[in-house]
Amino acid sequence: MNDNPFRGMYLRPGNLVKDFRSYTLTQEISDVGMPINKYVPGEVLFRGALTSAGSNVNERMKHLWDQDQHSLTHTIVARGGAKAKKGDMVTTGERAFYILAVDEVGSLGATTIYYVEERNDLK
Repeated sequence: MNDNPFRGMYLRPGNLVKDFRSYTLTQEISDVGMPINKYVPGEVLFRGALTSAGSNVNERMKHLWDQDQHSLTHTIVARGGAKAKKGDMVTTGERAFYILAVDEVGSLGATTIYYVEERNDLK
């Protein structure tokens, strides 16, 4: 049996499944006693389809931030349960994404949707 999750569905070359690496936010104390936040690479790798968030998704997700304008730019759809949590960073290639929300569809651990913001300052 073919294990292709898309079963012949047409996808543009840029929308194929990508590998993502998770980074967790940690806090350290500097030599002068100031707290420093930094992302530590995790061992968590997962595969997912990266897509731009359309206006329909933006309208549905507004209630999570209680504001008309928010920074949701992309969604990542991955198989399996959640491998990263809200506040983590995920990267693929040269691109970095900040996780705004995680939705385990149906709470069955079969599919997870990550709502992310593409960031250029987290690399």
